[in-house]
Amino acid sequence: MSMSIGAHARRFTLIAFAALTLSACEEGTALAESAVARPAQDRGDFVVRPAVLETDEYTELAQQLSEERWLEDVADVLNESLILPVDIGMRFAECGENNAYYIPDDREIQICIEMFEGERENFAAYYETEEEIEDAVNGSFLFTVFHEVGHALVDVLEIPFTGREEDTVDSLAAWWLIDGDEGEQSAIAGALSFYTDPEEAADVDESEFAGEHSLSQQRYYTLTCLVYGSDTEKYANLLEDEWLTEDRAEQCPAEFERLSTSWYALLDAHLKE
Repeated sequence: MSMSIGAHARRFTLIAFAALTLSACEEGTALAESAVARPAQDRGDFVVRPAVLETDEYTELAQQLSEERWLEDVADVLNESLILPVDIGMRFAECGENNAYYIPDDREIQICIEMFEGERENFAAYYETEEEIEDAVNGSFLFTVFHEVGHALVDVLEIPFTGREEDTVDSLAAWWLIDGDEGEQSAIAGALSFYTDPEEAADVDESEFAGEHSLSQQRYYTLTCLVYGSDTEKYANLLEDEWLTEDRAEQCPAEFERLSTSWYALLDAHLKE
């Protein structure tokens, strides 16, 4: 499998976090006055650890991802932007499935290396060219990483939340990415990765209703709504092409505004100036 996509990941990530930090400074006067005092020291970093592979099947891909600094560049920008009380590990791992995890006991994010081939198969159903598929895989990767970063921050920063934690970190990942120029394409790719054909969605297993995640189709609509709500003129095509229903679209600008206000307030004390 050949993927020359590290540059896309770096560009989207750097843009997203540069915009996040700048916006936090511009909007934060009132929030800063009411926020918890900033920690005296930055005691931790995101630290990339060697891949854990169970077989030789992914050795070449793991080496390529390391050389292209997929996780390293994400960690660099996180460390430039956030004040942490402890180190948080990040690594690729062979998991036997297309997935990703945050492991609280180890304070470590594991991105399953199988996600690259799994997401390529998923996006091949929606895009025709290799470039389009590759860009979608890039975006889905970034959304997945930021989703797991969200779990890590909720844990080590003790961020309060209501409802499902999975919904909370979905919203955090989307907010970070949408806040950067072009980063919203990663949020769109993340949304599309959850899309389920309506006929298949109607045949949901009972266990999915009891799960910790919202249903995949709900995650798709929520993420799409946040992108649309961030700029209804720029993303008018999401409504025109029926990615959203008209009823939901009406609520999206207010949903995105509430989301931004909440996350700026919750993270203000942990953003580097």
